[in-house]
Amino acid sequence: MANIDDLKYNFDQGARANRFHVEFQLPTAFGGGDAGRNMGLRVESCELPGREIETKEWSEYGQTRLMPTGKVMGGGTTTMSFICDQSFADRLILETWNEMVYTTKDEGTIEHPVFAYYEDYIGSIEIQQLRSDSRHTTSRDDSKGIALTYTLHEAYPVSFEAQTLSAESGEILKFSVVFAYRNWSSEYNEKHRTRSFLNKGRGILDALLSGSNLLSRFGKEGKLRNKLTNLDEKASRIQSLFGGG
Repeated sequence: MANIDDLKYNFDQGARANRFHVEFQLPTAFGGGDAGRNMGLRVESCELPGREIETKEWSEYGQTRLMPTGKVMGGGTTTMSFICDQSFADRLILETWNEMVYTTKDEGTIEHPVFAYYEDYIGSIEIQQLRSDSRHTTSRDDSKGIALTYTLHEAYPVSFEAQTLSAESGEILKFSVVFAYRNWSSEYNEKHRTRSFLNKGRGILDALLSGSNLLSRFGKEGKLRNKLTNLDEKASRIQSLFGGG
């Protein structure tokens, strides 16, 4: 049966919902650069996508079972919320990206759309979930601090919401965008498991107690031994509270 030390050893600070970073790989028509990375800094909320294997009931006789139909549903749409800066840079980029779908270089308007080639307006979106115990520099060459990366492939904005202006509100403006994507992939970054802060403290205490036992042979442990013993008794009581014995 697992005790509290086993639990603490196999559980860290926990993943936090507010520890994330988003990077957009814009279509080539935008000319590359850091525009997509910079707009990702102002994403207020997003989601890690799910996946479902489509099934149907089937039976050769008797009770039915769920069997795959041959279709895996891992694409669709996702909604992201952006915080606006005073230049509305993100809204400008996303509005332009959206217009690329139904306009070409020489023709196409809202009234008379001319849809572009699919490859000309799709991009990708990387959602990086960050570790709670690391700092992240947002550098593409530095994966330190990234726990996992979800990449939405063949993504483009299909809609963005209206924004309400009000003389009675002084809040920062925000807006939501719906992105379509074909599928997604994930990459999990392994990290060597270390003992939690509490377990490190337990280990240090055990080491000090062993050292004081050695000193006691020479009659030099004095008050140190008493203090360490008191700490050990408190630690044991804390373990008992959590069922660690």
